[in-house]
Amino acid sequence: MTSSKLYRDLLGLLWNSLNSRGVRLFLYALTVALIFPSSRFILAVVAILTIGYKWYNDYRSHRNRNFYYLLGFIAFVAVGYGVACVNVRNVNEGQIAMRPFGAAIDDVTDGVYIGRGDGFRGSIEVEVEVKDHSIKDIKTLAYPDLISVLDNQIPEFKKELLANGRLFTPQQPKMLRGAPETLTGYFNAVQDALSKGTPNFPKYNWFSSIFLNSFIGQAPNRVTLNALAILFAVFMVFEYTLQSMLNPGTGRSINCYNCGSCVGVCPVKEVEGVQIPMGLVLLTRLGDYERVKELSKYCVGCGRCASKCPIGNSGPLVISAAFQAARKKKGTAFTGNKGNTA
Repeated sequence: MTSSKLYRDLLGLLWNSLNSRGVRLFLYALTVALIFPSSRFILAVVAILTIGYKWYNDYRSHRNRNFYYLLGFIAFVAVGYGVACVNVRNVNEGQIAMRPFGAAIDDVTDGVYIGRGDGFRGSIEVEVEVKDHSIKDIKTLAYPDLISVLDNQIPEFKKELLANGRLFTPQQPKMLRGAPETLTGYFNAVQDALSKGTPNFPKYNWFSSIFLNSFIGQAPNRVTLNALAILFAVFMVFEYTLQSMLNPGTGRSINCYNCGSCVGVCPVKEVEGVQIPMGLVLLTRLGDYERVKELSKYCVGCGRCASKCPIGNSGPLVISAAFQAARKKKGTAFTGNKGNTA
């Protein structure tokens, strides 16, 4: 095999993979999971439910064993989560006993440490300098919350921390929206930074860290939920447009107005609850080529829909393109009856 042929085969494999909606949706979800770690648990649950529903139907129809593999994966996740929870509980108990709070600042080694805590709208990041077992300076590196809380609450608490040289619980904040969450997040960020300078401070083992970060991530916050809602709408619009553009001849299904004019002149009109040809055009837009292939035999190819369509769409042409896409997906040549496939 020459290098050029290998290169063409790899490009063909990549193209065929990207032409699959399942692969594209997986890449979308993976991208979102990398950008928003707090979305991983939600995406994992949605993915498992979606794949489980599809593979369960395949199992009932064709006895496909993929459903068993999914059950095995779910069992692995459940066992792994249980093992990780035991480690997390033990470590959390140890961290509470050794947290650098109050006089425990004497156990913190001198240095500069960075810590993080969850605020009202995201992660707060601070840099804490410890010298002679005392807090000497605190710098805010990342702060996504309301500026009113930053101006009214954080400076006073920071001033008291530097004056005392040690960490203590802040007083009840003023009545500002998000102030309790923000002040708690700032406190946790300082505490996280000091804990990194505490010798033998309990840490999660490698399995718990990798497992929880991979499958669970961080706790979902309002920023992540809002972003997921927006991205879902954007991805769906983009995806269903892209699906039709990737297969020759199916792109014209995007232009359908759903007006039903074609149904009025079609001699078939409806088959198995699907309006002909408008329903098949819409199924093509959604990428359900197999369903179009099943129902395409009812199209008589008269072309009346094309003459009635306000934009000149031809139902038989769209149906034929979807039929071809379904056959191509299975890697078989088109050998159907012309009268049935129009």
